[in-house]
Amino acid sequence: MQQPKSYTATLLLSFFLGGLGIHRFYTGYIGIGILQLLTGGGCGIWTLIDFVSICFNNYKDANDQDLGGYNATLGKTFFFIWIALIVFGIIIYASAFSAALRG
Repeated sequence: MQQPKSYTATLLLSFFLGGLGIHRFYTGYIGIGILQLLTGGGCGIWTLIDFVSICFNNYKDANDQDLGGYNATLGKTFFFIWIALIVFGIIIYASAFSAALRG
């Protein structure tokens, strides 16, 4: 039996490089990693699903093993950081769009 892949490494790869599918390569899903690389993480939706699954420890590697070293605090922290970044992006986009409409 192989050593499980690191939860922390998978979480960080998904957070920073999820759109490229690098976390999929790391966990042994080479074919799916290539598909994510070619489709930009399934236009972001596939990346979103993977990231949330990793944050809440619902993700297994290609050998059907749980990721090693699960840290609930780290997962929740990254999840809320990600939510905050999305909200911040929406606010910035909306203000820029509003300014462009005003002329």
